[in-house]
Amino acid sequence: MARYRATIFTPLPPTEAFAYLSDFSTTAEWDPGVVHAERLTPGAPGLGSEFRVTVTSLGRETSLTYRIVAHDAPRAVTLSGANCSVLSTDTITFEPTADGGTRIGYDAELRLRGPLRLADPVLGIALRRIGDRARAGLAQQLGPQQSHVLHPLSGRALDGRSYQLPADLPAGRNLLLVAFQREQQSLIDEWLPWALKREREATDLAVFEVPVLSSAYGPARWFIDGGMTRGIPDAGARARTITVYTDVAAVVANLGLAGTDTVAAVAVEPSGRILRVESGAYTPAKARRLATALKPMPATAPA
Repeated sequence: MARYRATIFTPLPPTEAFAYLSDFSTTAEWDPGVVHAERLTPGAPGLGSEFRVTVTSLGRETSLTYRIVAHDAPRAVTLSGANCSVLSTDTITFEPTADGGTRIGYDAELRLRGPLRLADPVLGIALRRIGDRARAGLAQQLGPQQSHVLHPLSGRALDGRSYQLPADLPAGRNLLLVAFQREQQSLIDEWLPWALKREREATDLAVFEVPVLSSAYGPARWFIDGGMTRGIPDAGARARTITVYTDVAAVVANLGLAGTDTVAAVAVEPSGRILRVESGAYTPAKARRLATALKPMPATAPA
């Protein structure tokens, strides 16, 4: 058995935090390892409610069915999840804070089933890594959105144009789909239909794909970028793909991400002001929040 415990603070009151987290279909909005989550029982979540959560690990997807086995609103909820190889128990507690917010305690236990039990000694290491990513995503999701600035980055589009980001971004609102690994292109492709539709409908929005690679690969840029260019026949797609070779850890920290294991959708102005960051696979809820952040500010009437 492996166990992971974490504490998160949110400005939301306990009733709102409880309502959000007791609906386990929201895991897709804050856990980068979850690719899909759905509620299987109708109505508001309560004792006995079930959810299907699909996670990805080592390039493979697997689903667990979770069931609420204890429901004490708005103080605590416990969910038990299982499939043929894993048993999971997640207990979430909610304590009010003096400022009207909530202290959230997350306690997860994971057990392997059948022959996989032999891997129990290394399970704790994997669970800490998964848990840390989920904790960072939840803190980002429930915490206040801090107004911060995208640090300058030098990049070059696959059509040969050089960019100084964010100053050279062409629109008043820009959406950067940031990836760190080649295998993450499938996640970027999930975001693109929605993003490009928004770009077509908006009067002042530009969408870019931004692969971020270590500066150690800089000397091989001609080879890496050349391979990308040959693999993208569409001229428009090449023009909106800007490769950046830099300190990857600094970009991760700047965007408030948990690591390089997933993608980020970043709404940003040419001034560098970051309007919103969403990490992980596309979901309608993430898209709605980005759409709100990307709306132009209403013009101020002259005095």
